[in-house]
Amino acid sequence: MNSLKAPREGKGLFNWTFLFTIASLVIIGLLTLYSTLILPTGGIGDNSIFTKQLLFLAVGILLFYILSKIDLSSLKQWQLLLVIYIFTIALLVATLLFGPPIKNVKRWLVIGPIQIQPSEIAKLTVIILTAAIFSFKKKFNEWFLFLISFILTLPILLLIYLQPSGSMTLLTFGIWFVLAFMGLNSPIRNFVLLSIISLTVGAFLFSSVTGNNLWYLLLIPSVVISILGFYVKDNWKILITISLSLALILGGITSVAWHKVLKEYQKTRIVAFIAPEEISPDKLFNVNQSKIAIGSGQIFGKGFGNGTQSKRNFLPEFRTDFIFAAFAEEFGLVGSLFLMTLYAILIIFSFWSAIASESDTALSLICIGVGVKILLEIFINIGTNTGGIPATGIPLPLMSAGGTITIITLAALGLVNNVGKQNAQKVRTKSADIVEIYEK
Repeated sequence: MNSLKAPREGKGLFNWTFLFTIASLVIIGLLTLYSTLILPTGGIGDNSIFTKQLLFLAVGILLFYILSKIDLSSLKQWQLLLVIYIFTIALLVATLLFGPPIKNVKRWLVIGPIQIQPSEIAKLTVIILTAAIFSFKKKFNEWFLFLISFILTLPILLLIYLQPSGSMTLLTFGIWFVLAFMGLNSPIRNFVLLSIISLTVGAFLFSSVTGNNLWYLLLIPSVVISILGFYVKDNWKILITISLSLALILGGITSVAWHKVLKEYQKTRIVAFIAPEEISPDKLFNVNQSKIAIGSGQIFGKGFGNGTQSKRNFLPEFRTDFIFAAFAEEFGLVGSLFLMTLYAILIIFSFWSAIASESDTALSLICIGVGVKILLEIFINIGTNTGGIPATGIPLPLMSAGGTITIITLAALGLVNNVGKQNAQKVRTKSADIVEIYEK
């Protein structure tokens, strides 16, 4: 019977590692947030934001527990999906109609002292909805399901963009796009199609932003891949033609959007990333201060509560968008690597759960979606803090102060934990069956 206990302990430990990782990130986030309350002269400033964060975490942990226990097969029922979808659309519409303008945008619904950001809820809705749609691959054509999922996601993207929130729109679209492509068959074919679309649209964007001829460096590989893909397999010809046509249409839309749709501050962010020498120093202030804070932390950091950039208000939004810089200043390179290791464990567990659940398309795609969501949020936030990508308002999961993202992140991780426990139970059942057969 010892061989039966070993798998149990191994799988249980992996789940507990997942839970310990989440708890560690929550504690680090709270410590970093509390550190920002320490005044340069000593003492603690207004701690209302810390108290609210504790409340948000309590709600998120409760949802994590509930979603770890429920029967996930209910997420495939169209009645429940319809309720979730309509609820999300209603929240986004209500935000545009009744949300108060905060910094000239309408992204939050304010209920008393609480601010709700429906676009964060929308990301999880897109994950659940897309995963459920692709669970019907055995009954319907995969490209038909791809189209249906896009049609249902499009209103969500438009409502988020109208807030306006271009970065959140792109993030939500990116989550859907990766998830939808993972739901399709033939990964090699999908990679080829994705490369054609990405390179072509990128060429149009680069041409619009810079105005020079280097955009050919992206368009030429796209054309070459299209020609090769066209003659590799006969059943690829139609898809290659459609992808290249779609890419040209999206590229044209991108060019028009750059000149006619994007606001100046959005253009500035993109130009600052591609050609920072063309941007005046005052428009790069936020990112420059973030780089200074991260660099001043050096190897081991200045220590808890000793950050100067945030304490003296040089670092903007140091409790939300730039909390990574505040953390890196106090805990240095070592602390930053440890933080990213914890995030890596969450993402690896999500993808591992997806692979282990490959027989159930919906559960597998939910885990992939959550992993991609967290991965993109981390990449964008830390990339913004280090100046690697254009500045956006994407917070860092379980670190940045904020109610909706904290609650939604814990809820999403609860779904992954549920799937992980199911996978572990399957392993234990198989192990028990093998031992029973062996003993007989």
